[in-house]
Amino acid sequence: MILIITNKQDGHIAPVVKHFKNLDWVRLNTEDIAINLNMSISPDKKDGEIKILDSNKAFRIQDVQSIWYRKPEPVFLNHFDMDKAGLEYVEAELSETLLGLYALLDNCNWINNPFRTRITHRKLLQLEVAKKVGFKIPDTIISNDEATVFSFAQKHNWDIAIKSLGAISVATHDKEESHKQFGIFTRRINKEELIAVKDKVQYLPTLYQEYISKKYELRITCVGKKIFGCKIDSQSNPISKEDMRFNIQDLKHEPYDCCMIEEKLLAYLDFFKINFGCFDIIVDENDNFVFVECNPNGQWLWIENMTGMNISKAIADLLIT
Repeated sequence: MILIITNKQDGHIAPVVKHFKNLDWVRLNTEDIAINLNMSISPDKKDGEIKILDSNKAFRIQDVQSIWYRKPEPVFLNHFDMDKAGLEYVEAELSETLLGLYALLDNCNWINNPFRTRITHRKLLQLEVAKKVGFKIPDTIISNDEATVFSFAQKHNWDIAIKSLGAISVATHDKEESHKQFGIFTRRINKEELIAVKDKVQYLPTLYQEYISKKYELRITCVGKKIFGCKIDSQSNPISKEDMRFNIQDLKHEPYDCCMIEEKLLAYLDFFKINFGCFDIIVDENDNFVFVECNPNGQWLWIENMTGMNISKAIADLLIT
């Protein structure tokens, strides 16, 4: 039995499960567990049955051997007619139920264990570990101290980048407007721009890095010991020079041999005790491989579609093993 934990909108599932053939598997979309899950668990026996109502699929906890922790979403509770305190209680209980289930299944074959994933997501630790395994990393500070920030910027000739630590997007909630969502991408900032927001630096610790000029960028998907490198020509279009996500679908993608950094990639995964990761690497003007970040449950399907590399088969094989 293979358990897939994700959300309803996740398009990465179908390309993988087609390789399961006759194996039993079940998909659990976390956002609707409040209305779509029927469960009875006996923790002392480490057993119990969970039924997914809309798919009419059921599984016993003791039968689960592999788990793919893909892209779970917060529990959706808008259908409950409760005050705020009641909703917060229900959400906390449902979330704890899921965490308890994950803990009971700790000895399964995970891609990736959610408790390991949580610490692996921390960008500050990522940079420390990347340097420890041999990668070059950008000079970085996180600060809300004006003097420190301006000293750092001056050190790098006022050519720095700012990044978010966790959020990848923000949404508007104005009742007068339709719902809008905005991505938060890497932003290059110069002296004049930084001086213009001088009085706001104190309000939020922000990640500042030296800006590194790129030849191109790499998106490297590691599945167990298999490495799928993709070279992305981010500098071919002015829109994508600072952050390739601005225009990624229009950029040239091609397979890339990662033999020069293979040991570092695998050492990074070994440090965190995970078996899957999507690495973002800059190749600078001096051909250095500069670590940017690693997402332990990142997106990869667009890489497969644009290069033909069979990442989905590698994931299926790792779950089946």
